[in-house]
Amino acid sequence: MLPGAREILRSPLRALACGVGAAIISIVLVPLLAAQPLQVILLRHGDKDPSRKDYNLSPKGFLRAMALGRLLPACFGPVERIGTFELNPSNQQNARSYQTAVPLAVATGVPIQIFWGSRKDSTLAARQLLADPSFAGRSVVMFWEHQRLPLLAQALGWPGLTAIDDNDFDQMFLLRFNEDNPGRPQGLRLSQSRLFESACYRDGISPLPQTPLP
Repeated sequence: MLPGAREILRSPLRALACGVGAAIISIVLVPLLAAQPLQVILLRHGDKDPSRKDYNLSPKGFLRAMALGRLLPACFGPVERIGTFELNPSNQQNARSYQTAVPLAVATGVPIQIFWGSRKDSTLAARQLLADPSFAGRSVVMFWEHQRLPLLAQALGWPGLTAIDDNDFDQMFLLRFNEDNPGRPQGLRLSQSRLFESACYRDGISPLPQTPLP
């Protein structure tokens, strides 16, 4: 074979491979872009009382859930999708995430979607959310178990959520998606207690009754 002939033969093959690779990437990304939400708000479930040894919210946790049901639509705009961490139907383990979502669902009329399989792998929930066209361009609220919340955030494209302390029920996280930078949302860490003091919460109108703050 003449010198350089092997490289000449390889060039068309490389071009073909690049073209195929680009097509594959395009096929993979199109559904992702089509299903990218407008924003995702990530929250840990409401407070618990370990001394009770059950899977329900504590009375303080219920007050937090009620306050969040008023806060989220008032301060972040219409809520269009609500998701929760998986619970065990037989013994109600991990029921707190669902219980925390109920007042928001009552206030907005939005059904609660349980992400089955999230206890074993929370990345499944992120992949399902990003692949489901019904979430495209929507404002989404996700109530989750705190140890698995960083994994969910990372799978949604934001690696900035660090481990949450067992006694920390105050933090919440806002992920805003941008069409110009798909799959890489901007993350913002917020304090619920500060938001409860804000004008958007104080002046907001809600069908839920006013209750004491947690």
